[in-house]
Amino acid sequence: MKKLLLLFFLLSFSCSQNADKEDKKKPAEPAPPLIQRDSVIALEIHAKRGDQYFFGYTDHLFNLSIMDTPEKLKADSVFKETIISSSPILLKDFHWKAKNYIYLIPGEKYRITKDSMISNFEIAGNAKRTYELNAFKELKKYAAKQKRLSEFDLTDLARYRRFAKLDFKSRDSVLRSEYEDNVQFLEKYASKNDFSIQQKKILEKNLYYQHKISQFAFNKKSPSQVSAYLSDNKALHDELLPLMSCDSCFSDPEFPYLTQVFAKYYVADPDKVGPEKAYAIYSNTFNGKTRDYLLYNLIKLGGMFNETKPNPALAKRFQTDVEDPLLKEYIKEMYDFLETKKSATGYLVNAGGENISWKELIKNHRNKVVYVDFWASWCGPCRAEAPAAKSLKKRFEGKDVVFINISMDENNAAWKKASKKDGIDTPDNFILIQPSKSDLKKQYRISSIPRYFLIDKSGKIVDSNAPRPSDDKLVSEIERLL
Repeated sequence: MKKLLLLFFLLSFSCSQNADKEDKKKPAEPAPPLIQRDSVIALEIHAKRGDQYFFGYTDHLFNLSIMDTPEKLKADSVFKETIISSSPILLKDFHWKAKNYIYLIPGEKYRITKDSMISNFEIAGNAKRTYELNAFKELKKYAAKQKRLSEFDLTDLARYRRFAKLDFKSRDSVLRSEYEDNVQFLEKYASKNDFSIQQKKILEKNLYYQHKISQFAFNKKSPSQVSAYLSDNKALHDELLPLMSCDSCFSDPEFPYLTQVFAKYYVADPDKVGPEKAYAIYSNTFNGKTRDYLLYNLIKLGGMFNETKPNPALAKRFQTDVEDPLLKEYIKEMYDFLETKKSATGYLVNAGGENISWKELIKNHRNKVVYVDFWASWCGPCRAEAPAAKSLKKRFEGKDVVFINISMDENNAAWKKASKKDGIDTPDNFILIQPSKSDLKKQYRISSIPRYFLIDKSGKIVDSNAPRPSDDKLVSEIERLL
C-alpha cells in the first residue's frame, strides 16, 4: 500500500504543469516566516467508517514524515496528531484524487474531514483561514472538471496514456497551458477573499516548482531520449540556474527535488558517473543550501535500507565540506553507527547495542507464538498500526505470545525516537543492519513494509504475510496457534 501511494506522490511531479522561457512572471520570493520559535500545529482528523487519510511533510533533514489513519476503519473515529515547527509548512495530501498541499501555521488547530474524496481543512470560527487552507483542494476539483490531458486519473488512464505518447514539444505545450490555467485560477480564488499575500506567494511558488519539475519527467520516454531533449533545452537550464543559489527556496518541499533533477540532467548523473565523481562535481558547481543538500542526498543514499553501498570516505569528507550542522550530525550519527556495527551486517541490534541473528532470536522464543512487525520510522502505514498493536499486546498479556519489532531505518537515532513515541522501545525492538545484505530480507523477499510474520511454537513461520494488528483475523490466528 505504501509503495503504491508513494508512486502516486512521484507521479504528481509529472502530472502538474510546464512552461518555456516565456514564463517570465515567476512568483516573488515568499516573505520570511513570522514564527520565530517552535510551536504546535494541531491536527484533529474526523474519519468516517471506511475513510483513510494519508498526509506527509518534509522535515529539516529532508525526510518525509508520514501520518495516516488505519485502513478499513470499522467505526467513526477522531485521530489527533501534532507537528512541532518554528515556521509554516506545506502538508501534502497523498490521496490520488488530491495530491495537493495545505499551508499550515504553527499555533493553529485544524479540523479535517472528507469533502467527497479530498480532505477538507478548517479552523473553527476563522472563515478566512479556512478559505485559504482549501485553495489547492478547490484547484484540484476545478482541474478535474477540465479533464486535463496530463492529469493522472485511475478512472481514466486512457486519457493520460495519450498524453504520455506525445512528443516532447507537444507535452511542453500542454503542460504550459495547464500551468497558466492553474495560476489564473489561484489569482481568481485569492481575489474572492482577503487572501494572505504571503500564502498566495508561497502557493504560486509551489505551482511553479511543480511545473518546472514536470519538464524533467517525461514518462514513457527512454532515459537517453530525455537526456538528449533536455541537453538541447538550454532555455530551461538558463531559467533554473539562478534558482540553484536560492537558499530560501528550500522552505518548499518540491524545491529540493527540483535541484536534484537539475543536477542530474545538467551537471552530472550519479547513476552514470558514480557517487564519488558526482560528489566532486557538485562540490565545485553549487554553493549554499543547494550544495549542502545535493551532497547530503548522495551520502544518505549509502544508508542501510538503500541498495547503494555506504561510502565512509565521502561521509567523512562531508563533515568538512558542508555548512549545515544538522545535516552533518545526521550523517555522522548514521555512519558512526554503521562503522560500529560493520561486522554485524545482516544482524539485528537492540537499543542496548547488542547483536543477535534472526535464527538465534527465533530460537530464544521457542515454545511461544511469535508475531514479527517489520517497520520504519518513515513508514506511515507501519506506524498507523501502533495503537492496534498496543491493544493486541494487552489482549495477549500473560500468554505465550511474543511481539517483535524489526526496523528498516537507515539511522539509529530516527529508529529510537520513533520507537519511544510509538511505545515500542522494548527489549524485543530491533534494527536490521543493512537489510539489502541480509539473508532474512532476501529469503523472504521483504521488498516493502509494513510486513508481518506469524511463527508457531516450534519456530516455523506459518505466515510470512500475516494480517496487520488492526485486522480482526489476526486475533483468531494467534489463538489457533496457542
